[in-house]
Amino acid sequence: MIRFENLSKGFWVGGTRKMVIDHLDLTLPTGKSLGLLGRNGAGKSTLIQIIAGILPPDTGQVVTDGTISWPVAFGGSFHPQLTGAQNVRFLARIFGVDTDIMIVFVQDFA
Repeated sequence: MIRFENLSKGFWVGGTRKMVIDHLDLTLPTGKSLGLLGRNGAGKSTLIQIIAGILPPDTGQVVTDGTISWPVAFGGSFHPQLTGAQNVRFLARIFGVDTDIMIVFVQDFA
């Protein structure tokens, strides 16, 4: 379960405050696959980053009864604060792949 309690997030854009998430109260069930749809700028990536703990909300909180890893919903799955090798090792561990073999594969590929 992931629960959003009074979650809000806004950004300053051109001198104006744009709210992309405004007092969200919602519970997402455990064990379900869900899609997050919306137009560009609707706040999809912002919400995912808040869930993953990358971006703090302005107000409110995210409550969960499980664990959430930052790569959730990111197709590229690269963490900008890790080196390339650290990213490869991290993702290999998440997916249960031998890290040394994956490093060699990526080096050969690159």
